[in-house]
Amino acid sequence: MPSWLKSSPMSPFDRPPLRVVVDTNVLVRGILSATGGSALVLEAIKRRRCVLITSRQHLSELYDVLGRSRITRKYGVTDKERRRPVGRLYAGAILVTPIGTLSLCRDPKDDYLLELALLGQATHLVTEDDDLHGDPAIRSVLRDYGVQLVHVAQFLVDLARASQPTPEE
Repeated sequence: MPSWLKSSPMSPFDRPPLRVVVDTNVLVRGILSATGGSALVLEAIKRRRCVLITSRQHLSELYDVLGRSRITRKYGVTDKERRRPVGRLYAGAILVTPIGTLSLCRDPKDDYLLELALLGQATHLVTEDDDLHGDPAIRSVLRDYGVQLVHVAQFLVDLARASQPTPEE
């Protein structure tokens, strides 16, 4: 295991059942629309049914995307409406600091998502990015570290399963 992936061990009692990295596009969709799968992912994070793994850079990107002129024009997003959801995500998230040495993706901008997932010991990386889903090497690396690369719909299925009591309970 590369030294930058090592982290302090956590008790299973210290971590929620699902630790999730969510692609910026999924977060944006969930913030801009109160309905649909992306909104359900945000609701699960808000209700602490899972924990968001993120970074300051990731949340800064989210803030910047929400401020793009085409989004502010179409959805009427104000600065306050950008700050509020980003602040709420920040307050409830586990923050990690990627160092930018990972280089697996065809699009280097996607490497930070993988790094967030690996450093944060995520159970899931939720994205609709076909480049990531279509790359067997990426899927293999993530699987080796216990991270499932999933679409929004599959994450919601996994979340529902995780919420069901086990036979021992």
